[in-house]
Amino acid sequence: MGYYNLHLVFEGQGYVELDGERIMLSEGEGFLYPKGADQQYGANPAQPWDVRWVHFSTAMPLPMLGSADETGVWLFSITDRNRLASLMDEMCMISSHFETRYEPRLSALLYELLAELAHNAVSLQDDAIPRHKQQELIREAADRIRERCGESWTLESMAALSGYSMYYFLRLFQTIMGKTPNRYLTDCRMAAAKGLLVATRLPVSQVAERVGFTQSSYFIRVFHSQEGMPPKAYRELYGSLA
Repeated sequence: MGYYNLHLVFEGQGYVELDGERIMLSEGEGFLYPKGADQQYGANPAQPWDVRWVHFSTAMPLPMLGSADETGVWLFSITDRNRLASLMDEMCMISSHFETRYEPRLSALLYELLAELAHNAVSLQDDAIPRHKQQELIREAADRIRERCGESWTLESMAALSGYSMYYFLRLFQTIMGKTPNRYLTDCRMAAAKGLLVATRLPVSQVAERVGFTQSSYFIRVFHSQEGMPPKAYRELYGSLA
């Protein structure tokens, strides 16, 4: 798309997909894609979004546009939704019966909308914490995830360990740890599973359950894709029990 893509969520639940992870967005939040971005987002069918959106092009040097251009998408929360809804409703009304004489008013409404966001929207990113502290928080979260890899984790619960938003946690974790949180969790589970396979006689189904897989068939598929053999063959090859 050759335009910026702005969505504001007024009700419901949905997601923006980023680096293979789904960042959940709900009432009072929104996203801004830059021109030419790979865009993946959608509503929760059980609680569909009520959104207002606009595609636009502008040369205004706003920080939020720069953030979107740099990161591929800007995620934010909003406060005065009524004010933003009023602006966008008028834009929609003008556009539905557009005439060239309305162009100045439409441009003014877009400027006012972007100015409101620039002043009142709160980014779901946090650059205020020093880099060394960010690394410390992410590595501490990674240690907790590894130690408790058998538990049921979501991106939200992993991000909560660091105190960051899901979006910013995902970005930082991938930069610092070299992989997404979900990939890291899977690797931790595989390492724990290999330890149980070679050191215990537990059935494969129980090994899968202990390391956090609810379905043993899925565990076997993941294990085979990573190790090139099924869990039973791994046990036979490396097992230390007679």
